[in-house]
Amino acid sequence: MLEFERFKMRYFYIILLLLIGFFSFSQYSNDLLTIKKDFPHFASREDSVKFVRERLIDSIIEYAKTFVGTKYRYGGITPAGFDCSGFMFHIHRHFNLPLPRIPSHTCVMGTVINNIDSLLPGDLVYFRGRNANDNRIGHVGLVIEKIPGSFIFIHSASHAGLVIENFKDHSYYVNKYLFANRLPDEFYLREWNDSLFKVYRYRNEDIYKQTYERPTEPVPQPPGTTELIYTVKSGDILGLIAQWYKISVSDIKAWNGLWSDRLSIGQNLRIYVKNELVGTFKDVNNMSFEDKQKMINVGKTTKTQTEKLDPNYEYYTVKAGDTPYSISKKYPEITADEIMKINGITNASSLQIGQQLKILKK
Repeated sequence: MLEFERFKMRYFYIILLLLIGFFSFSQYSNDLLTIKKDFPHFASREDSVKFVRERLIDSIIEYAKTFVGTKYRYGGITPAGFDCSGFMFHIHRHFNLPLPRIPSHTCVMGTVINNIDSLLPGDLVYFRGRNANDNRIGHVGLVIEKIPGSFIFIHSASHAGLVIENFKDHSYYVNKYLFANRLPDEFYLREWNDSLFKVYRYRNEDIYKQTYERPTEPVPQPPGTTELIYTVKSGDILGLIAQWYKISVSDIKAWNGLWSDRLSIGQNLRIYVKNELVGTFKDVNNMSFEDKQKMINVGKTTKTQTEKLDPNYEYYTVKAGDTPYSISKKYPEITADEIMKINGITNASSLQIGQQLKILKK
């Protein structure tokens, strides 16, 4: 009797395994049919690559649209807030596509498109920044639809956050437009690597220089000013030179036809100062770094110098080259955004050397 019971149990398990196998095979067959339906037979590799590319671009665009209304956030690469290139970085990386974080790298990938009528969904479009005399890329967006004589693009704008807009309806972007580029097949096939980047950059070098690195003509000397010459020294940056002469970086670049912030030791820069201020600035070129730094804070007192220091905070004194982000790296417990919020800073580039910043103790 015991043997008979064992036989029944063994028979039962065999039937159960056969049923499981049958239903598993049926599901596998259905999966195969689904795959064949979604991925039809292609006559050539080019057709299959085109299919994969278009499906990915459609997915990227639909994913991008889910963030419409998200606030702009300087340096942001997450749904908590994006800047323009951070948004491009996020929506491509979501699909494991290795888009670089920096527009100056993305713009030389693939094919440069100069004719607006040739644009397609998925193309990246590039614009100048606010300075009309600076040809560097200052903004980037993604084409989501092509329409006659224009295109619809999605982007993270500092004034409006994440928006979808018609290019031709905004004279600001029409006047700032530089060019576009179409990312290569290798990118969408996830075959991108450093070697390919070098190949494409070399291939696009001429176009890159003509558009992105095109030198600008120096603007004429403003009336009522005197020309001074400043010779670049070791450690100098445009931001410091602008502070020493109490002018803007964009002024220096416009007066000298500069398209980038790079300087060379020994380079001579034209500086135009009002005639009545020549006596104040004529010796700046011969001053020591320390004396020039003292000029910045003459007659200034910071809030923390005139008020009692808050014991709930520790304080950091801004040095040359500091940004909220670089300062946050010295204090892992606080972010760059928190530093700006605590200190009432709205523009990350407005930091002054010698300025004291509150750092929340944790």
